[in-house]
Amino acid sequence: GAATSDGVILLQSSASAADPVQWSVYARDPFRPGELVRATITAEKSGWAPKASGAGTKLLTRVPPLPIVFNRIRFRSSDVLKIARQNAMLAKTNFVTASYQLAANATTGAPEWGLALDGTDGHEVGFIVISAETGAVIHQQWDNGLSSNELGGPVSSSEPGSKGERAADNVKRAARNAWEWTGDTGLEVGHFFKRLFKSGN
Repeated sequence: GAATSDGVILLQSSASAADPVQWSVYARDPFRPGELVRATITAEKSGWAPKASGAGTKLLTRVPPLPIVFNRIRFRSSDVLKIARQNAMLAKTNFVTASYQLAANATTGAPEWGLALDGTDGHEVGFIVISAETGAVIHQQWDNGLSSNELGGPVSSSEPGSKGERAADNVKRAARNAWEWTGDTGLEVGHFFKRLFKSGN
């Protein structure tokens, strides 16, 4: 059949120091309403090779409500990694790997990247949400207590134990939990992955 990106709701990669070479693709099952399909796509010399890796209603604990509109994506994985590195530097934090997720914003439908950033010990040291359309940082939080919960807002910290700090912690937790989809896909995918995830220099 023809390769399609219709109904794709989530892309995920495991932790990687560079552009990921394997992605999990979640999509709505076109033949069974309410169910999902998952495929694993792997970069090979000839392009991206898809492999079915499950279907059903229990692939994800929460399902992104809107499909990803791929023609709205202007910032690829390599682009957002650079943005994450710049923001980590400003937050005085180092990370060695990033786990990527791409999903549509539940309110606006705009595609957004969520990157979990891990340090040398494998623990998460930061999390950043970046617009795949504009490259704007929507949310960021770092294990050193610095965060920004406003679009383009400065990285700052609040006084320990203050009401402001507790409120900020609640917002950070909510923002991070919004990207916890946690989760077996028969989805045909095409050459658009090659363009989308191609390393940029």
